[in-house]
Amino acid sequence: MPDIMVIGARGIPDVEGGAEKHAENIFPLLAQLGYSVEIVGINQYISRKDYKGVALTGLPTLRLMRQDKVIYNFLALLHALIKRPKLVHLQSITSGPFLIFYKLFGIRVVLRYGSSDIEYDKWGTVARSIFRFCEYQLRFADRVIAVSEKFKKDLQTRAQVQRVDVVPNGVDTVELTAESQHFWAGLNLEKNKYVLTVGRLTADKNFETLIRAVELLADDKIKLVIAGGPAEKGYSERLRSLSSERVIFTGRVDRSLLPALYANCAAYVNCSRHEGQSNAVLEAISCRCPLIASDIPANIEMPLKAQSYFPVGDAKALALKLHKALNQPSEFVADTEDFWDWPSVAARTDEIYSIILAKRSSRSWGWLKPIDGGSSRKNR
Repeated sequence: MPDIMVIGARGIPDVEGGAEKHAENIFPLLAQLGYSVEIVGINQYISRKDYKGVALTGLPTLRLMRQDKVIYNFLALLHALIKRPKLVHLQSITSGPFLIFYKLFGIRVVLRYGSSDIEYDKWGTVARSIFRFCEYQLRFADRVIAVSEKFKKDLQTRAQVQRVDVVPNGVDTVELTAESQHFWAGLNLEKNKYVLTVGRLTADKNFETLIRAVELLADDKIKLVIAGGPAEKGYSERLRSLSSERVIFTGRVDRSLLPALYANCAAYVNCSRHEGQSNAVLEAISCRCPLIASDIPANIEMPLKAQSYFPVGDAKALALKLHKALNQPSEFVADTEDFWDWPSVAARTDEIYSIILAKRSSRSWGWLKPIDGGSSRKNR
């Protein structure tokens, strides 16, 4: 029986996505604190039995009428009911459709709210209804961990969720490996001669605005590198149709290979129309990249330089910002000391877990007797 069962991260290590990046960074640290942790992911993203003290379990799923996530979450619920962890940690709102069933069977639940999926343009009426139902169930969670103050306020007003703690994502300790440098060299790029953006190719990332902005730059030697795999049908093809030879699509890049791309870019840009708290932006900050970001609430909440922001969707304004950043890069570099690091994120998460596990039944209820809490850590 694990202390903590994590559901909603497809797998670790080196799996693309914010939930996966978060899981890869904090759960090994929590295992070091004495928790027994099991991540329950998806078979195709799990390639080993454990990672840095964290047990890894893969579940099957299938794309049946685009219900693969529902199938995965249902199988994960059954897995949890069999193994009876002391606490289930749901990694995103999309992993919460069966939250109330964990509570009915007496399992404590924490949900990490890292993305407001209900706001994303790609979802239709049915999907938005499911997200609303998931948000409604958050009032039954023992705790919700939001990555930003905006999300906390949204949940309190929109879904009447009161037990919300804000724990941002962390900046990285950068390791520029030989493999990362070799990967960068293979792209035949020149140092400080390209603009970089990282993320899965989805419409909400708004890459088309960045493509147009780079095309407006007078210096035609400046290229644009988009590092990320396709995630929405037809979108990557649409981007390619907008692009000239100045735009390089790398496809999906293992996270361990990214540092050289960051370290050698002239500027990093986040153009998103919607974000939680972008791990790619935090990676760029970790690598001391000159940074430009759209002026959406999630980005504004991060302590970037005031001149780093541009109006979302405005390619001309972004081109002007890029021109300034290329000529005065130091004016666009954020201070890493203003951000959380991953050990701090893990420590705060440990505090939240400890409060929940110390309570025997005040928030754990259901048909079955709650699993005994107390201190789960072996090394107090």
